[in-house]
Amino acid sequence: MPRPRLHAFEGEQLTVQQIHQRVPVLSQRTIRDHLAAGRRTRVAMLCFDPIAAAARGGRMTQRILRARSTAGHDS
Repeated sequence: MPRPRLHAFEGEQLTVQQIHQRVPVLSQRTIRDHLAAGRRTRVAMLCFDPIAAAARGGRMTQRILRARSTAGHDS
């Protein structure tokens, strides 16, 4: 059986199960998603707003597409 992977969380090396014990309101799958996105503290995980993040992502995509379309018109 593979050894559990350790993640840097609030200055310690912990497994997802240990993090889940400290933040029981989040599922282990959700904790893995937060860790993959770089959220490595309890506050960052609990304060994350997926709706606001999606809105920010949408605005960034619009800016990129707008920049590409104007760059294409300049030539």
